[in-house]
Amino acid sequence: MKKWILVSLLFLLVFPLTPASGTDYSASVLSFLKGYRTEVRGQYDAAMEFYNSALKADPGSADIRTGLALLYIKKGEVRKAEELLRQAIEINGKSRNALILLGSLYSATGQARKAKPLYEKCIELDGEDTEAYLYLSSIYIAEKDFAAALKTYQKILSYDDDNVLTLYYIGRLNAELKEYEKAKTYFNKALSLKPNFEPALLDLGTIYEIEGSFDKAIEVYQKILIMDPGNKKALSRIAALYVRKGQYDRAIHEFEKLSDMDKGDVSIRVKIGLLHLEEGRYDEAIREFNFLLASQPNNSAVRYYLAIAWREKGDSREAINQLLKIDPKSEEFSDAMKSLTFLYIKTGAFDEGIEKIKGLVAEKKDDVDFHILLSTLYEEKGEYLSGIGTLEEVRAKHPDNIDVIYQIGMLYEKAGNTDKALEYMGEVLKLDPEYAHALNFIGYTWAEKGINLDKAEDMVKRALKKRPDDGYILDSIGWVYYKKGNYKMALTEILKAYQKLPDDPTIAEHLGDVYMGLGEYRKALDLFAASSKLEKKEDKKKLLEKKMKEVQQKIK
Repeated sequence: MKKWILVSLLFLLVFPLTPASGTDYSASVLSFLKGYRTEVRGQYDAAMEFYNSALKADPGSADIRTGLALLYIKKGEVRKAEELLRQAIEINGKSRNALILLGSLYSATGQARKAKPLYEKCIELDGEDTEAYLYLSSIYIAEKDFAAALKTYQKILSYDDDNVLTLYYIGRLNAELKEYEKAKTYFNKALSLKPNFEPALLDLGTIYEIEGSFDKAIEVYQKILIMDPGNKKALSRIAALYVRKGQYDRAIHEFEKLSDMDKGDVSIRVKIGLLHLEEGRYDEAIREFNFLLASQPNNSAVRYYLAIAWREKGDSREAINQLLKIDPKSEEFSDAMKSLTFLYIKTGAFDEGIEKIKGLVAEKKDDVDFHILLSTLYEEKGEYLSGIGTLEEVRAKHPDNIDVIYQIGMLYEKAGNTDKALEYMGEVLKLDPEYAHALNFIGYTWAEKGINLDKAEDMVKRALKKRPDDGYILDSIGWVYYKKGNYKMALTEILKAYQKLPDDPTIAEHLGDVYMGLGEYRKALDLFAASSKLEKKEDKKKLLEKKMKEVQQKIK
């Protein structure tokens, strides 16, 4: 038997042509079959002519209308399909095919309210219409009526308890409800019936990931790879899990397999490069990123990663060269300029950095971030007034920018004008009364001066409430206690600060002062010596030397 004849007979089992009285049935069947054969070949316009001929020969046929509607759906002419299906249902209200097709059309176009009664009608006609139950459940899920969806799925299992698809969907719904144990039960039951059912394996693996059972998740994904070694989704998940486990070499191995499968996917090679970077294999990372840039020289993200690799390797100059090549229009440009500023400071190339960032400020006069970067370079160079001038320029356009106002205050403090600094910190607190850094600055400054100590304590405590783990604020509250003569409380807080910031010379000095107050002179001497090693300012070093001599006298 020819293939098209077999297909046509099968089609007639789905859409049986029931003749209406007074019709040319044989002509209708012949035209319908010709239409179907033509449709199968993708010749929709010709098929439509045959279907219309069939309908003309049998105008009362619901089935021909349903077949014609299906063709209109394929052509994207939804309104014509809807009209034909409604006509078919009017002719034969028990036409299951017309009901299910119109319901699906409504569901696909977001008209669930119209679709629901059509599926319910199908179920009324046949209490074991699995397709209708599944469609109806999907509507309940969209409506967030999960209980109704579960109840509908259970109806399928009442007459077909081995329905794999239903078991899977119940598992998914339970997973959505975070009922992971129930979800796993249903997924495993579906897999016991169909071990190679990939969706269930993927979702089961996902649950294990959520639960933190990474090894079990990997085991599940590997089952997929046994059946389908080229499954990129499973392989990608395994690689990602090795990253989460911190097993970067295993992750790289899996990503290499993925890259071999899809050489055009740049993101895989980027991940490999970043993993080498994370492992401190800077040469390998640099090689990966250079390889990618050879084919995509304008990829700003990759160039940014390359700059980081050079920086971590210790070649700041090459890192700077790469950062300077990043496209100003790219998403990475802002972060690149922050990294660039850091490198200029690290290498002491302040003038070069100032010239570069000044150019950006001239181009983007309203950009707060670039003005702050320029002010930071001036600050590191010791040109505080130039930094203040830069920030005042941008503040004229952004008068309520708290970060700018705060930074101006800090620069006045470094310039030796504490009163002006306090004035700016006061302006910050007018805009945000709980701005932690400004509260801390004022409180600490008053403590240093030995004034307003109760108010200083209140301010620093408010700052500490906002940032309880900030080592500098912990030092400030300890210093307030020290100034108030409460050395034991001071010791508790400044010890916390020193543990968090052991390389800060001022905190080490404060801890030494507290030990002096407590009469623990040897500890005080050790802390002053540690502070002196960390301190860069000569005047501070001299003060610390003086303190050490005083302590040594007491020890004798």
